[in-house]
This record gives sequence, C-alpha cells and structure tokens, in this order.
Amino acid sequence: MGAAVIAGSGTAAAAPGDPPDPVAAPAAAPAAPEATGGTATDVDAGADEDGVAEEASGAGGEEETGALPVEPETPASPETGEGALPEADGTGADSGGSGDTAVPVEPAALPTPDTEAPAAGSDAVAAAAAKGLEAAVAYALAHIGDVYALGGTGPHRWDCSGLVQVAYRRAGVRLPRIAADQYRATARIPRTSLRRGDLVFWSRNGRASGVHHVAIYLGGNRYLEAARPGTKVRISTFARYKPNLYGRVRLP
Repeated sequence: MGAAVIAGSGTAAAAPGDPPDPVAAPAAAPAAPEATGGTATDVDAGADEDGVAEEASGAGGEEETGALPVEPETPASPETGEGALPEADGTGADSGGSGDTAVPVEPAALPTPDTEAPAAGSDAVAAAAAKGLEAAVAYALAHIGDVYALGGTGPHRWDCSGLVQVAYRRAGVRLPRIAADQYRATARIPRTSLRRGDLVFWSRNGRASGVHHVAIYLGGNRYLEAARPGTKVRISTFARYKPNLYGRVRLP
C-alpha cells in the first residue's frame, strides 16, 4: 500500500523499490493519454462527419493519432482510391460520407441548366422577333409628320392600315390591306404581353368585325399611328386613346 501511494506521487516513487516503478508508472502514464486520446479522436471523428466528410471517410483522426506504425501497413492512398470508385458509382461503404454528399450534389446541379435553358430560349426568341420587326418600326418612325390621307399607301400620305402594311413589308411580313383583316392575320395576345413591334387595334364591338383602327406598338404604352383626316403620322399614348385588341405579327 505504501508503494502504491508513493508511485502515484510521481518521481518520489522511484526510491522505494524497482518492481512498483516499471509496473505502475508505464501503466498509469499511457492509460491517461490513451483515454484522453480516445475521447478526443471520437469527438473529432464526430465533428468530421458533421463538418468535413473527407477526413471521416479516408485517413481519419483515430488512425493518425492511435498508432504511427499502422499507417505504412495500411496505406491511406489505396483506401482513398477505392473509396473514390464507389463514390463515383454512388454506392459508397459505411465510411463513404463524401460519396453520400457527392451523389446529391450532382443531381442538384443538373436541373439548374435545364430550368434555365427554356428561359434563355424564350428570351432568345423574343429578342430575335423584336430584331426582325425593328425594320418595320424604324420605317414607320421615319414617316412621322406625313399627312393622313384616306386610302393612302405612301410614300408620304397614309391611312392607318396603309402605313402598317407598307412598314411591315420592310420586315418581310405580308399583311392584308384593311385593319380588320390585319387583326385576323395576327396572333391574339393580352395587353400584358405587348412588346415593341406588336399591333394594337380599336374595335367597336371587341371583335375583328368591329376593328376600325390599327397602330404600331412602340413600348411604354406608346404607339405610332396615322390617326384620321386633318392629322399627321404621330406617336400617341394609351392615356389619349386606348386600344382594346392586341395582335402579334407572325414572322416569315
């Protein structure tokens, strides 16, 4: 009992006798670091699984701090290489934490381009349509100030549908001569979908049969029109005279 008390006191235990020193000192000294190291590595491994998955899957903290000679006997690089193959196949083992994270990441990244592609395609179509109709818009804008003439088709005297017909011919679009027929030749759209180059119409009954006026939409609730006798080709707004039918010209 006296020897055990002296051994626990540290360096003073070396004097009483040889047997207690080699038994008690090595047994007590490694026991404390092993217990401390074991709990530390267990905590680290748990933190790695929650945090960085690569350390938990391959050469973990337990193997590195547990025994240094074990590392050359069980090389980490082949184990990491083997672990990479199941991860690529999506069938990782128990230590395949990185495989479990890699598999969901790839499908999550794939739908993003798929969902963006249609939007980009729609924008490209709209941009191409606007560019194709810009020739018609530019032609009509160049004739602002020309006088209105019933039945006029240019070059400097116009009625509403005559200006529209000639202007869109510049964009390669063949439209009928009368405003009601021009409405029938376009695709029906709501007012919220209007974009530059669309046509706006005025109808007495809200149908094609009642259409009596047409103008070219410029954007921002503005349109270009040859309005009526005594006026000139001009830009007007919805605040002045609001259309009630809307059509999109079909490009060739």
